[in-house]
Amino acid sequence: MDQCFEALERAVIRLGFDGIVYSSYLLRLNGEGGASPVILRSEGFDVAFLTHYAEAGFADQDFTIKRILQGDLKPMDWWHEDERGTLEQEEKAVIEVARHDYGLCNGISIPTLSDREEIAGASLVSRDRGPEFGKLLDERLNVLRNLVRLFHDRIHADPACRKTMMLVRLSDLSEKERKILKFLTTGRPLKSIDGKDVTPAYANKLLNDLSHRLGASNRQQLRYVLGLYRIHELWDS
Repeated sequence: MDQCFEALERAVIRLGFDGIVYSSYLLRLNGEGGASPVILRSEGFDVAFLTHYAEAGFADQDFTIKRILQGDLKPMDWWHEDERGTLEQEEKAVIEVARHDYGLCNGISIPTLSDREEIAGASLVSRDRGPEFGKLLDERLNVLRNLVRLFHDRIHADPACRKTMMLVRLSDLSEKERKILKFLTTGRPLKSIDGKDVTPAYANKLLNDLSHRLGASNRQQLRYVLGLYRIHELWDS
């Protein structure tokens, strides 16, 4: 997956952009954020801004995420949307922090997926303060959209990439949560789980939450995904 992203990074830099970040969020069944997101960032996209973004909870204020959740897959030029007067004050605050605190003067988000289980897309930035960014989009937006779509389709179709993304999404699990998921892959009933660390009742409660966090409609679907990518073997390695 890293090699695919590096190829995308080289391509967008040749097009004239300074940096790119690709994000994929699994959704809970109620439509809210679930497991840890997959974030891929180029050197030109300031990691300090992404840290600020996460710590400030900007995902709840980000107009691009709101629109993708509503099924809007059109490219979104950050400052063009602001100039049109379509943004709420809290939504404007996100891009103002990007511009004034981190020098990300212009940006565009290109959504690639919006369904009941996942949203995804890429954001590209430029430090250019002049009108060249608009000219850049006029000339190369279609090529850019095709590149981002190709990358998205490639990593979602490749089993190795999908396994890597699943491991990222499971990276913040506790030891007890991992133990329960590994036990789930055995197919044995929960009453057989080792009750020293995790009781069957507690395991049942956690499995319900984990299914929602990972976007699975039931435990059978969750067991299928874990088995498909043999996640328990990777944890053991």
